[in-house]
Amino acid sequence: MICGFCGHEFDESEGRRGCGGCPGGCHSIHCPKCNYKNPLEPKYISKLKNILKRKGD
Repeated sequence: MICGFCGHEFDESEGRRGCGGCPGGCHSIHCPKCNYKNPLEPKYISKLKNILKRKGD
C-alpha cells in the first residue's frame, strides 16, 4: 500500500489498524511513517497486484 499523504510504501500489516477515534470504528490503515489514515485497499486490487507480481518473477 502507498500512503496517500507522504507516499511511503508499506505492507498493510505494518500499518496501524483501528485508531479508536472514529465513530462506528476505524476501518482504515494508518501509515507507520506519518500516521495518515488511508482507506483499505479493495480486495480486487490486492488480487491484481499478486497476479502481476507473479508474472513479473
